[in-house]
Amino acid sequence: MVRKEGIARERIDDREVISAITHRVVTRLSHDELDILLNETVFMEEKRLRGTKDPESSAYLAMLRDVRSHLARASQRDLEVLMRRVVETYAAEIHGHFDAKTYASATRVLPKGLALLLKRQKPWKLLTQGMRGLTLSDRIISSGHIDTFDRLVERGTVVLVPTHLSNLDSPVVGFALHQNNLPPMIYGAGINLFTNWLLSYFMDHLGAYKVDRAKQHGLYKECLKEYSQYALERRWHSLFFPGGTRSRSGRVETKLKKGLMGTGLAAYQENLRSGREHPRVYFVPMTINYRLVLEAETLVEDSLAEEGKSRYIITDDEFSRPDKVISFVRKMAAMDSSVEVFFGQPLDPFGNPVNADGDSMDPQGRTFDPSGYVCRDGEVIADSQRDRIYTNRLAGAIGQAFLKDNVVFETHVFAAVMHRMLAQVRPGLDLYRRLLLGPEDRVFSTQEVDAELDHVLKALRVMRDAGTIRLNRALTTGTATDIRHAAIGQLGMVHSVAAVRDRGDGTILLEEPKLALYYANRLENYPLPPPLPRGGVA
Repeated sequence: MVRKEGIARERIDDREVISAITHRVVTRLSHDELDILLNETVFMEEKRLRGTKDPESSAYLAMLRDVRSHLARASQRDLEVLMRRVVETYAAEIHGHFDAKTYASATRVLPKGLALLLKRQKPWKLLTQGMRGLTLSDRIISSGHIDTFDRLVERGTVVLVPTHLSNLDSPVVGFALHQNNLPPMIYGAGINLFTNWLLSYFMDHLGAYKVDRAKQHGLYKECLKEYSQYALERRWHSLFFPGGTRSRSGRVETKLKKGLMGTGLAAYQENLRSGREHPRVYFVPMTINYRLVLEAETLVEDSLAEEGKSRYIITDDEFSRPDKVISFVRKMAAMDSSVEVFFGQPLDPFGNPVNADGDSMDPQGRTFDPSGYVCRDGEVIADSQRDRIYTNRLAGAIGQAFLKDNVVFETHVFAAVMHRMLAQVRPGLDLYRRLLLGPEDRVFSTQEVDAELDHVLKALRVMRDAGTIRLNRALTTGTATDIRHAAIGQLGMVHSVAAVRDRGDGTILLEEPKLALYYANRLENYPLPPPLPRGGVA
């Protein structure tokens, strides 16, 4: 059964949604210089789609050019009609078509299908066993403030804001929600993912709305923000990745995009103005944590590319190869709790923590009514500059939650240790020059590596006890030798080359420093102590 919450609470009239988004955008922008805004839209889209042979894109461009041809002599009323024509096109493209029956079927079948994929058994054995006993619960581990999340969906509107490392994130989040009996959530998905008709059908009916990241002009972004705010006002629980795209470097995201984040505050204020029942909006930070990331090689190369030349949308990474995805998932299944999902403490739109009753709390833990931030004498006061400050506070609080709730694995710690040792080989070199050092400079004795590992582990365990980072079970109890053996084996499992290799003679080679850097970067922004001097003497 689908939990009747969020977008599953009501029947959705798609025409009504598209009409509402169009009306709201045109009304809000009606006092702007519409001719300039429309001209910018046509200019940027012509530049982006120059030379296209795709019939759909050609028809879209023809529509935009026709709009431009009427701008010179258009009255304000005419401009609003032209604006409506363009915005309606965008609203129809963005809007998803959630269907509760499709969602119910998918949540019954997909976990079993994934479990079949993850089972390392002969196909005929699976057929004879049927679907009994198939589970992902021992491979995707959920923890954190799940009970609070469960209560808040009944008290207001919840926005789930996860970290973003891999194309695997969306199914992992979907499984975690289903596993914990949490309601469906709408989420923005790259329009490039809708090119496969079968995948497109399921995504379109499971709560996904389309985001075309190639459209960089202001009018399209306004339509996206309006859709997000409208959805929150209708109490459709939502998910978006505040980092915007997958972390290219592997670092925990701390510089977050605030456009969609600000729609939570806008929706809360509109709910107060309208006197809606359950007006509160809550943000739940979530960390998605992997030992290994399939796309790591491509992502880190893109991160290290010359500034200005990295690709915003990568369409040819490892996830474009189905055989690689299947191989990766199967190998990950062989590891103990290979994915850990942590639901962080909820926040209000101003960045304050929220308790299980949905009350905002001040730094002393006292509850208070957050409407005082935006109301005077019971009336909501509009103030865009004030709202930007509040949204910045929220972004900062989410970034801090990401760091605090980041779950570190053996692969991250070992890779960080190897790069700390590499930095000592030639202390005067910057990162890019260090990555070019020859193999003779990338060989370290096992004894030195274990000493540095133990040094870093002690610091991480102190941070864990202080609540500023999370360690997986192996890092909590394992010795440096245990962690070294595990990490070397894991780092050689799924990538085309091994990041680190034990040479069998008492030395370890940092074979692929770029790939190791991707995993090492997961410990960036944490106050680790200086490395031990060469020789491992403190």
